[in-house]
Amino acid sequence: MISKKINLKNSIIIYFIIGFFYLGHSQTSKLPNGVLGLWEQADTTGEHKYNWDAQWIWMPENIKSDVMLARKSFDLKKIPKASKLRITASSKYELYVNGTYVCQGPARSAPHHQSFDILDISSLLKSKKNTIAVRVHYQKGTTSYHLKGRAGLLVQLDLENEHNTATMISDHKWKVHPDVSWDANSPVINRFQLVVNDHIDFSKKILAFENLNFDDSKWPQAKPLLRNSGWPAPKKDEKATTLTTPWTQLVPRDIPYLKETEIEVMNLIEAKQVQISDLKEGVILLTGDLQKNILKTFKKYLNKKTPLTLPSIEKEKTWFLVFDFGKVINGMPKLVVEGKKGTLVHVLSAPFIIDKNFTHKIIDSNFHDQLILSGTKDSWQAMYFKPMRYMAIAVKGDTEAIKIHFAGIQKLAFPFELKGGISTPETPWIEVLWNASAKTIDVCTTDAYTDNYRERRQYAQTGYYAALGNYFTFGDTALQRRYLLQVAQEQEANGIMPAYAPLAKDDYMVILDSNCLWIRSLYNYLLYSGDYKTVKELLPTSEKLMSLLNSFTNELGMLDNPPYSYWLDHALNDRRGANLNLNGHYLGALEDYSKVLKWLHLKEKSAVFKTHADLLRTSLRKHLWDEEKKLFADAFIDGKRSTQFSEHGNAMALACKIASPEQGILIAQQLLQKDTNDYIKRENGMTMVSPAMSYFLHKGLAEYGYAEASLQLLNERFGKMLTANTNGTLWEEWWRNGTGRTGEFQEKTRSDAQTESTFPPALFGKYIIGLTVTKPGMKEILISKPVTSLTHIQGEVPSPFGIISIQWNLKAKNKLSLYIPNGMLAKIDVHSLRAKNKITVNGAKIESSDFIELNSGTYTLRF
Repeated sequence: MISKKINLKNSIIIYFIIGFFYLGHSQTSKLPNGVLGLWEQADTTGEHKYNWDAQWIWMPENIKSDVMLARKSFDLKKIPKASKLRITASSKYELYVNGTYVCQGPARSAPHHQSFDILDISSLLKSKKNTIAVRVHYQKGTTSYHLKGRAGLLVQLDLENEHNTATMISDHKWKVHPDVSWDANSPVINRFQLVVNDHIDFSKKILAFENLNFDDSKWPQAKPLLRNSGWPAPKKDEKATTLTTPWTQLVPRDIPYLKETEIEVMNLIEAKQVQISDLKEGVILLTGDLQKNILKTFKKYLNKKTPLTLPSIEKEKTWFLVFDFGKVINGMPKLVVEGKKGTLVHVLSAPFIIDKNFTHKIIDSNFHDQLILSGTKDSWQAMYFKPMRYMAIAVKGDTEAIKIHFAGIQKLAFPFELKGGISTPETPWIEVLWNASAKTIDVCTTDAYTDNYRERRQYAQTGYYAALGNYFTFGDTALQRRYLLQVAQEQEANGIMPAYAPLAKDDYMVILDSNCLWIRSLYNYLLYSGDYKTVKELLPTSEKLMSLLNSFTNELGMLDNPPYSYWLDHALNDRRGANLNLNGHYLGALEDYSKVLKWLHLKEKSAVFKTHADLLRTSLRKHLWDEEKKLFADAFIDGKRSTQFSEHGNAMALACKIASPEQGILIAQQLLQKDTNDYIKRENGMTMVSPAMSYFLHKGLAEYGYAEASLQLLNERFGKMLTANTNGTLWEEWWRNGTGRTGEFQEKTRSDAQTESTFPPALFGKYIIGLTVTKPGMKEILISKPVTSLTHIQGEVPSPFGIISIQWNLKAKNKLSLYIPNGMLAKIDVHSLRAKNKITVNGAKIESSDFIELNSGTYTLRF
């Protein structure tokens, strides 16, 4: 959830109190009803301080179900002084204490590093009888890194009083039962993450199982599972298999708990009757039809007077209602509905609408829940979250009216706090794009920032691009650390890493440029967080990967015909031989890794990677430059340059400073040339860069002195995403209703929120605000005068020490106003000011030819 940005004066004070980054110490998240969620960034080596007596449990083997209801009752003479509940499950749990809902979890993780939650539930316990109840769903058939999927629940409650302690554990004494209302054949709707469609029959639902006085006397006892304590040790008689039993390591939650908020529908935009065949097609044209009788009952519903009533209609027709939440929300649709027994209710979700066509089908996903009513008032909340702006309810006509007592969504959000901001009154689109980046990160994030809300994968390259926006807007490093760890945990023996983590099935996809970007992400993480400890622990992973990449190089230092595929956002590109774009990613990884090693005082190793980088840059400059085209070719194949040219490759030549200054000018002139295009190819034949790859284009142009023109181009291309009829988020592609990355359009809806497109705040931070981070943990920053025509610029940038404030007034008398937090050194680049010796700091004249060094405090510079 993005909270309202606080003003600068208050932000400085508040930040010192609560605004530190999450680095290596215990944290708490306030949950409803006085419950506290504990989380910490534990040692990555697996040496944790928690002892477990609990056993993994599930239903007896003769019960076949993916959803388990579990209960345990116990007596307390008095409410304990402290009560810490540890809980985890495969694949999701919903926890209740004495009938009160607490939270859901665990955070996404692979079974070899199973995440568990720690909750202080003292506020919910009572003297005498207490009950813990859990609903668990298992996403069957998943594997990760050679571990087979397995259903299970693990719970341990440690109670502490003044003179004694007690422990309540999950074991055979727990009572369990299948949730028979759940259809075990509910289809998987997303091939990437553990998301399902609900198929619920309310006539079979076990009501109030979570309540304190529910009678579970006839329920069977739980079955303890293998490896029920003391992992990773197996039982003595366990046989060797190709897949290993999961849960070999338990890891405490290392990110904040998600916020849950109930949001009720308020805006009805369509209410009409449609043919059942239209519903089956999955695309319904919205006409703005609001039948008067439905609109009248909806107004009463909003006033809390009566339920929203849908009268009976012809059997071949269906009521079709669409509600608009006003923005995309991640959450579980909710419904309290009453109707004739056996009535089928469809709940359809959509993040956006194109050309007034409502569809719940986004490529590879299908947001469609189906509920069979019991004849009484039925309450439902979907098992897993979906991205939703529009919620549709479709009910087949029958002989009795349908009463909707509640319709809405249980919002699920990462507790983001917007700390960074920018103000450029002369060009308001800059602030709009900054805020759109933050909004996109927010809508694509739950327990990880993912590539988009459609796939919800934690991609290796996403951690690079998303972090560029995250560091300047939210300043959150917990998400970035977790991404680095979870990708590393899936590393294969030869050093290669998967394209995404944690793995959700036996699809070990490899994208070579993702591996390079993981290294670059590690560098950025150290730069912005200062977390040397985690980075040191990841060095063996890094060494293995860099060694593998080196083995794919030729005598020129280029990655040449590597044995793994690479992404380049699926764009048209010559992938034969040594590809320039891929080698640009590799060059960035070599240089970034060299800097990491230098910061860790491993100077000899650092020098080796720097030498490799110098060789690669020289080779690319020499062998891929086409003198006739005045551009870099896409690839170098068997001693010959490719005849294909792309913005991708030439952007990388600029961003990685492969191009000489003279070459840079020639490239920039062509990249900035005005022409007509279809966002696939330009008039001169160059393949156009995709949104995700645009970072290198705009960074590269700015690095060669074209910052102003680069920003104008950014606005021209990304501005179309932020028009009045959109969600105000940054898209996966240049279109929402097709894909042109391969050169051919396909009629498939794409995501309109993609974190790989959220890099603009990083560009604005350097080229508009003028801030460059120069030492790990942001202990040192460089401030340079922006090379744009803007005269009034104000920016706030979060850091581990507090919020940095930078304000430029360049209209009449040049002035720079600064606030530097305690613990940080700011170096002012005197050359960029072009002021010679006419500089004053807080009224005192300063003579310097290179840098002015300022420690913490508030400053006014005039020049």
